[in-house]
This record gives sequence, C-alpha cells and structure tokens, in this order.
Amino acid sequence: MSEPTTSRDAVAFCADLVRSRDFARYAATLFVPPLQRRGLLALYAFNVEISRVRESVSQPLPGEIRLQWWSDMLAGKAHGGVEGNPVAAELLAAIQHWELPIEPLARLVDEHQFDLYNDPMPTMAALEGYATDTSSALFALAAQMLGPPSDAIDHLARHAGFAVAFAQVIASLPRDASRRQLFVPLQLLAGHGSSMEEVFAGRPTP
Repeated sequence: MSEPTTSRDAVAFCADLVRSRDFARYAATLFVPPLQRRGLLALYAFNVEISRVRESVSQPLPGEIRLQWWSDMLAGKAHGGVEGNPVAAELLAAIQHWELPIEPLARLVDEHQFDLYNDPMPTMAALEGYATDTSSALFALAAQMLGPPSDAIDHLARHAGFAVAFAQVIASLPRDASRRQLFVPLQLLAGHGSSMEEVFAGRPTP
C-alpha cells in the first residue's frame, strides 16, 4: 500500500493533539512503524475531538451539533471539504488506506452523546455497552491497522477496552461529580449502600 496523502501539517496537528490530550495512547504509538503510527494518531485524534466535546460546550445543543458534523462527515454528508479540519482529513485518509469500517466510528460518535447530558449511568450492562462502543472500538480499530483480524484479537480488544473505560470512570469521578455527572452505575452504587446524591456530596459510605 502507498502512504495516504494529506498535508504534513495535518499529520503534525494530530500528533500534537494526541500528545497533549491522550499521552498514554500517544506513547503507545511510538512503538509501531511510521505508517501504522500515522493511522493510529489519526484515530486517536478523532477520539480526542469526540471525547472533549462535553467540556468545550456549556449546553447540550452545541455539543449535539458538533457530534452531528462528525456523523455527517463519516456518512459523506459533510458540507464542503474536510481540508480545514486536519483531524477529519487524516481520519478519512486512514479509513481509505486501512479499509476501516465506518460503523464502529459512527457508533463511537453516537455513544458520546451520553456525555452531553447529566443522566446517570443506570446499570453495569449500560456501562459495558458504552465501553464497547468507545474504548473497545478504539482497540479493535487500532488492531486492524496492526495485523490480520482474529477472534482472539477481538476478544482482547473488547476486554482491554473494558479495563481502560472502567479505570477512566474511577479516575474521572471527582471531575464528573463536580458537574453532577455520573458514569458509575446506579446499580453498583445501590449494591454498596450508596446513591448518586451521596457521591455528588462527597459523603463516604460504609
């Protein structure tokens, strides 16, 4: 395969974005060949853009509009070209070069609509579904750029995604609680004698 063609500025932009906003994944890309690294950085920069929509808006509607733009772009409906958006340009180049499926990328965008609202995560099953379409999807798409598919890789991607997503829920709990958002499932809290309001108030439970 020949290397995908976009500007060097777009490549550098994605690398800088991932390095500043998702250093763990950026560091992981340092251990793969240059062509695969470029694809991974495009994927991870896309994830950064989607994941940070919540913190860049003060109301859900502007966030919905931003996410819809990405959905339209993936569906080929974006108004105008993507030359002005280096992340979108690099992502489309990676999709074409590595023949990445659009569906999991679109589901990732859709799943992050949950972030825009303060609805609590109801159950462990709901959290696993969220993790499947976000963190696990990233592992699976990254794996597609690094080697041939297999059931073992799919299984590993799913559970690695769970591990990363659950750890992130715990690490982000103080920040999320400060804005009255809860990713820890209500089902889990109830099972340990706690509640959403107790988490928001910072009260410890036995």
